[in-house]
Amino acid sequence: MISTHQERVLIIWGDRMNLNNRKIKILQAIIQDYIVTAEPVGSRTLSKKYDLGVSSATIRNEMADLEELGYLTQPHTSAGRIPSDKGYRLYVDDLMELKMVADLHRKNIKNNLLKQFGEIEQLLQYSSKIISQLTNYTSAVIAPQIKENKIKHIQLVPVDTQNIIAVMIMDTGVIKNPVLRVPGGITYDQVEKVSNMLNKKIQGLSIKDLEGNILQELATELYEFNHITEAIVPKLFNTIETTENVELFLSGTTNIFNFPEFNDLLKAKSFLTLLEEKQIISNIISAKDQGGISISIGSENVYKEAQECSLVTATYKIDETVVGRLSVIGPTRMDYANVVSVVHQISKYINELIRTRYR
Repeated sequence: MISTHQERVLIIWGDRMNLNNRKIKILQAIIQDYIVTAEPVGSRTLSKKYDLGVSSATIRNEMADLEELGYLTQPHTSAGRIPSDKGYRLYVDDLMELKMVADLHRKNIKNNLLKQFGEIEQLLQYSSKIISQLTNYTSAVIAPQIKENKIKHIQLVPVDTQNIIAVMIMDTGVIKNPVLRVPGGITYDQVEKVSNMLNKKIQGLSIKDLEGNILQELATELYEFNHITEAIVPKLFNTIETTENVELFLSGTTNIFNFPEFNDLLKAKSFLTLLEEKQIISNIISAKDQGGISISIGSENVYKEAQECSLVTATYKIDETVVGRLSVIGPTRMDYANVVSVVHQISKYINELIRTRYR
């Protein structure tokens, strides 16, 4: 029995079997022209600007076929055609020629990223800015989520006989230091013993890992300090979980006004409203959870708010675990070749820097 996914693949493959070289060249020329001009493309424009080796009449017939196959659409106000989401998909999968980021740019980018690398958040914030500058679109970079981070070290520091500060250092450099109260009182020696036992038991685990039986095991092993563990351990991890908000670095949010597709104020307002919803943006970016570069185009986005846009997304990792993503958000008439090159280059450098830092 053929699955829904297999059926879709067969339909796409069947459509592409109907595309001869001439149709593919015409479709590629239309997409490249429309990306640059934002104007519907007609047969006369194609015959004048591109060496397709056929007459305007032949081009017109081929464009009609491409429209019938769903690769082009025709705005009712124009005789020209524009690419459909399906046309863009064929383009990014099979026709696009990547643009290399210039050597000088690459060297400057890497050096500047290295200079910014104090805490990981600084690196990501700067990366978002660079991506936006190099693509002229909106960039969004998701910082590692606390729940996915691993605990590097915990240190309990007594403030007085009934209060301690819990300094928790994560593998990404994120530090959480809630102040916790121990009603029964606590001595320096007890604090030190509990700190050592906590590190021995949970060092290298993520907050996610602690959702199992670890806390119960801690209570059993530290039974002589039950009044301490019962007072601080649940509160310690609850503090971290309740601060589990999406940290999203956005740059170039107003760049969308540079594109005629968003001259419509309602459409532009809808886009800016979308950017204010960090959790939705995070969900959209994470929806296509693939290795390498993923591209989602218009109607392929499951969230209605993003169906006027395309996203190009890459991941970055710590110890081979995906901990965050960087993405470019723009109109479907995106310069995919340039964006993919930039996102690939930046994600490569981020991964190199993180691997060196946290090795």
